[in-house]
Amino acid sequence: MGKHKNLDAAQIADRLAQVEAVEVKTNENLAPYTSYKIGGPTAVWVAPGTEAGIGEVLAIVNAANIPLFVLGLGSNLLISDNGWPGVSLYLGSNMSGWNFRGPIATVQAGTPLLDLIRNAVDNGFGGMELMAGIPGSIGGALRMNAGAFGQDIEQVTVSVSGFRRDGTPFSADRHQINFDYRRAPELDRVVITSALFQFTKENAGVLGARMEDILALRAGKQPLNNPSCGSVFKRPAGYYAGALIEETGLKGKRIGGAMISQKHAGFILNVDNAKAADVYALIQLIE
Repeated sequence: MGKHKNLDAAQIADRLAQVEAVEVKTNENLAPYTSYKIGGPTAVWVAPGTEAGIGEVLAIVNAANIPLFVLGLGSNLLISDNGWPGVSLYLGSNMSGWNFRGPIATVQAGTPLLDLIRNAVDNGFGGMELMAGIPGSIGGALRMNAGAFGQDIEQVTVSVSGFRRDGTPFSADRHQINFDYRRAPELDRVVITSALFQFTKENAGVLGARMEDILALRAGKQPLNNPSCGSVFKRPAGYYAGALIEETGLKGKRIGGAMISQKHAGFILNVDNAKAADVYALIQLIE
């Protein structure tokens, strides 16, 4: 228990505001930070502008014994209508960018995955092009070992850097991380700040055509016109979640402003100012 555990939102915000190059807000609505466009307010929203600042923020929050929520690009989240009563640490546009040295890239955790893939492809660097269209940030992609069409982020990862929840530095080489299907347990309690990736040199035109084919394939099969978090369920062994849901006859089923997609039953869409409770009710119905 930290000695500051009883600090109110204004007090903890004041402390966090003392960190260099940081932006702090109180009672910030989280819906705009998620692909679902759903979610209530957080007591404190904090966006450090440097990796060192992230460590400082984590140390302050840990010492104060305040609940912490790490928010990337919010593409795999359903945030309660009641919001989050603690601190939300935002790692998006404030921690976005990359630096290529030949086929090796150092990438910040808030970088949109597709932005990195497009840049790599334009420069003739392959290894991620089949993952085009997977939403979210590099940090999120690492946390869940994102992948598609036989490519996983594990395959190009050299190392991952960040901080533990108490603000102490963390780093691990690829062989120290047990990447599995949509998970990487060693990263579960880590706030990722950057990663090193190794691409392979290939023809940019070939890579570009491959990437555009994947994007077109996704657009043809997936409902991309309404806010969603993509496929809600992991694929069960030997099956596809969308096909199983379709067999139940639930396509098009609606609760409040949320609807199971007619195009792909694995997607639950925000079609009319849905509440988190609407989406959750459909999840429970499907289960």
